[in-house]
Parts: sequence; C-alpha cells; structure tokens
Amino acid sequence: MLVRHTVVAGALALCFGASAQTPGEWKYTIATDLAKVPADMRLNFPTITFAVCRSEADFASGRAFALQTLASSEARCPSAQFVRTPNANGKGDALSFTYACDGGSTLSGSASGRVESAKFALVLNSKYVPSVNGVETISQTMTASLVGPCKVKPDADLLKVQ
Repeated sequence: MLVRHTVVAGALALCFGASAQTPGEWKYTIATDLAKVPADMRLNFPTITFAVCRSEADFASGRAFALQTLASSEARCPSAQFVRTPNANGKGDALSFTYACDGGSTLSGSASGRVESAKFALVLNSKYVPSVNGVETISQTMTASLVGPCKVKPDADLLKVQ
C-alpha cells in the first residue's frame, strides 16, 4: 500500500512540475469570439462564469482544464491527449489537448494555452458536426483563477450566464 501511494505521489509531482495549480475554489469564465457567429445566433453563445472546487488530482489528470469540467458531463465530451510542457521563461506551462462530444459526431476540437499556479487561459477551437444554423466553427477562451478555499462542493458548479 505504501509503495502504491509513493508511486501516485511521484506521478502527481511529475505532472505538476514547478507550476502546480493550487487546490481550492476556482472561478471560470468561458467566452465565445462572436466575429464568425451570425448576429441572430449570438444569443446562443453567452459568456458563462462558474465556480468549482478543484483538487490536486483534478489538475494532475487534466480534468480541471477539460472542455467538460463536471464528472457528470465528462463521459459525453471527454478530453484527451493532454500535453503539458514548461515555458522557457519559467512562468507556468504550455498546455494543449483535444476533445470530442458524442464520439466526434456532434462537436470536436482542440485547446491550447498557458497554465500557472493561480490562473490559466486556454483557447478552445471547436467544430460542429454538422454545422448548427450556419455555425461550423467557433473559438472560445476559457480563463480561470484561484478564488481561495472551497465554498462550493466538488462537482457542483455555481453557473452564471451573462
């Protein structure tokens, strides 16, 4: 049992590197670049903000950065191929991954950005299959920052739509 915990702790240390994210409550914002979205469709792409409690394991597994951050949604739109590399300037890491909903039959895409200990910013480039009312591709930004100790329960997002 001790060996197993040591191996898990070692794996977490490798994933975190020098810029480990701080566990706690994080505030997320996801905003869509509306330049390529027809004016009559823009209401379908509101900016959303939510708070969620994150653990070390959420960051190590990539779940904290994934397209779907709740466990209940993770099966429908899994994220994969997480690649995390230290930035040359020592400030955080570069992160990229892919995602697909419904096996890629409704939405697929890729994300890339920068992660630091108390914040991260990613660009999500998604493609709808088939296009939805003339919208085939969208670009969104997902930003998040550490708020402090957890006030929300794990897997219970406090969602606000603007």
